[in-house]
Amino acid sequence: MNKIEIYTMQSCPYCQKAKRLLKSLNLEYDEIDVNESFEEMQKSLSERFSKNDISTVPQIIINDTYIGGYDDLEAAYKSGGLKSILL
Repeated sequence: MNKIEIYTMQSCPYCQKAKRLLKSLNLEYDEIDVNESFEEMQKSLSERFSKNDISTVPQIIINDTYIGGYDDLEAAYKSGGLKSILL
């Protein structure tokens, strides 16, 4: 089973798009709302994935592979690269 984490904020249109794309692919995900803890999420993901440029939401991780934001998820889907990450 795939483990998908998506860090979101309620008012973020790209978060909604990312969730719609995942749902359209019948992929279940754990949504983590970071409205109250954005800085903590930045620090945690920066340390976990050695990324210093985490400044937006959504942030998407699939099977412990850092995907990035919505544009990155969409690009991986369109290129077929998402298939290699999914179980």
